[in-house]
Amino acid sequence: MATISGISHLTLPVTDLDLAERFYVELLGLALERRFDRESFLRFRPDRAAELDAALSPLHLALRCGGVQLDLFLQREPLRPPLPAHPHLAFEVAPDELEPLAARIEAFGVPTDGPRRLGPPGQASIYFTDPFGNLLELATMGYE
Repeated sequence: MATISGISHLTLPVTDLDLAERFYVELLGLALERRFDRESFLRFRPDRAAELDAALSPLHLALRCGGVQLDLFLQREPLRPPLPAHPHLAFEVAPDELEPLAARIEAFGVPTDGPRRLGPPGQASIYFTDPFGNLLELATMGYE
């Protein structure tokens, strides 16, 4: 029987690759592995040039978050307003980094909600949206 061995990658839509890089790499600290902008895409795939202006663009940022790749794909139209809680992407942080990271996010101009203690004792979460409307969470265990 075939089994799934793990998560290969996750994707989120964004409407601006430069802003996405500032938010996810400079602010949140994810590692930029590759940037598939117009120039680099055409260098590797000149046969697919017509796709660059399609609604579902192949242009994206490939980021690393722990052992998982997060791909941020350029989308021409803004997202619909997020649902109250799902779907969302949760980033694990150390307990002593939860509030300082939330303060940096707020200083970037993004409001946060939390810390909320919805799970077992010691668990805490802070919720926020990225500049593109994707719902995100900072989650930690061992929070006092």
